[in-house]
Amino acid sequence: MRLLKSLGLALAVLGLATAGASAQSGRFPHARHARLFLSCASCHAGVTSGDAAKVFPSPSVCARCHNDRDQRRVGWTGPAPRATNLRFSHIGHLAKSGEAGQAVQCTRCHATETDTSWMRVRGASAAGCVTCHAHSAPEHLAETAVCRTCHTTLADSPALTVARIAAFPKPPSHAKPGFASSHAPSGAAGVAQCATCHARESCARCHVNASRVPAIAQLAPDARVAELTRGRAAMYPTPASHAAPGFATSHGSLATSAPQTCANCHAQASCRSCHIGPSAPAVIASLPTPEPGGATGVSLTRVSVHAAGFLAQHKTSASAGRLDCTACHQQRECSSCHEGASSRRYHPADFMSRHAPAAYAQDQNCSTCHRTETFCRSCHLGNNIAASGARTGAAHTGQPLWLLQHGEAARRGLTGCTTCHQQRDCLRCHSSLGLKVNPHGPNFDASRVSARNKQMCATCHVTDPLAPPP
Repeated sequence: MRLLKSLGLALAVLGLATAGASAQSGRFPHARHARLFLSCASCHAGVTSGDAAKVFPSPSVCARCHNDRDQRRVGWTGPAPRATNLRFSHIGHLAKSGEAGQAVQCTRCHATETDTSWMRVRGASAAGCVTCHAHSAPEHLAETAVCRTCHTTLADSPALTVARIAAFPKPPSHAKPGFASSHAPSGAAGVAQCATCHARESCARCHVNASRVPAIAQLAPDARVAELTRGRAAMYPTPASHAAPGFATSHGSLATSAPQTCANCHAQASCRSCHIGPSAPAVIASLPTPEPGGATGVSLTRVSVHAAGFLAQHKTSASAGRLDCTACHQQRECSSCHEGASSRRYHPADFMSRHAPAAYAQDQNCSTCHRTETFCRSCHLGNNIAASGARTGAAHTGQPLWLLQHGEAARRGLTGCTTCHQQRDCLRCHSSLGLKVNPHGPNFDASRVSARNKQMCATCHVTDPLAPPP
């Protein structure tokens, strides 16, 4: 009894009663015509022949008697077929029941329960179907049920309205925890099962990579489903793997090994909300971009993947190269703290009064935070310790023969020189227009230096000195 009630409820909601049956019994007085017709095929010849145009009699057949001479003229035209996705064929049922070529016993399905006399007609019911078709599943909408046995796909049910589709009952399996993360169909049979209620737009509402997934491509597009999904927000439940400790710092290996899995929910923009630097992982390029009218994917907010207290210790990791900072950070993020007045909080108290030895000995890389030619000179000029163009300077007066020895210091840390000097100070001696003094020491190998750091050459040379002449 539980099974019959389940079937009856589902069929009533889906509108799966035999086409036109209930409307026919209410509009046509079968009992009053009982003595005129000896068989159902007299009027419903299309049921046994398969001719859809002859399933119901035409007005001309009725007019043979209802001609205003023998009987009053009537305007009965037969009921319009009702929308249904029931997979039913009268011809198929007759062949399988062994009644083909014999007197058709239509009353087996269309007789009333209380009156089985001739022409006491009713529509077929779900309860009547299961007298022959035993349901293999305990519930009509059970996960083990094979929908296509009794139902056509949504694409093959064009008469169903948007409202009928919206009223489809949801199987209990769809409400189980984790269904959203594991609902992908397996094989052609699984896709056919989904096609009973779903179209391509059902999946494209959430799947960014809908056009790349074969199972989704096998579903036919449907304008009715597109109307139902229009304006509905995509749902992106968090997979269990994402909640694991350390996932934020280790998800790269998962993305590299199975980018198609990430592409179900993530577009390239999802990753680039964090990976903004020039060394962003190449796998990001394999992720899809949102298609017009399709899903946009998960919208992520940039979060830190570093442990608590990392900010105070990040200098060690950054300078040692243990982390690829440029994968997530741009230079302006560093300069927002490591530049100007805000940089003073990174130095100990009264560091300004004794910073010269630290800068000269390169205890710290000042150029990481400071633009030495502007930041340092602005103070040095005010204190009259910056070069004014002469080949001597106040900072070097305590070092005899400094001018003859400054080349070694310049090669060891040219950035330190720029805190006081500008390029024109060097060119007064080291240029073809000056004293033509060669700044390079003995056995200087220009090719080796250029291979290590060509930018160093550009400090003095406007063009590449090693480039072949034009």
